[in-house]
Amino acid sequence: MDEYSPKRHDIAQLKFLCETLYHDCLANLEESNHGWVNDPTSAVNLQLNELIEHIATFALNYKIKYNEDNKLIAQIDEYLDDTFM
Repeated sequence: MDEYSPKRHDIAQLKFLCETLYHDCLANLEESNHGWVNDPTSAVNLQLNELIEHIATFALNYKIKYNEDNKLIAQIDEYLDDTFM
């Protein structure tokens, strides 16, 4: 996202990032046949954490650029809170 990109493009990019995170998490759980193991140093978890950080950075830029869009900003905050918990 840059300062000149249209709002619909920014929303589409944010939607794509969130869907990617969702599908990557499901794929990670499906590959695990022994249950969830919380290993923050594993390659998969590091990739997921990088994606979450990228979404958080993108969301922060969105909040700055479109501070009047309170409803979507609240949904982004809730999504990130649920993701990090």
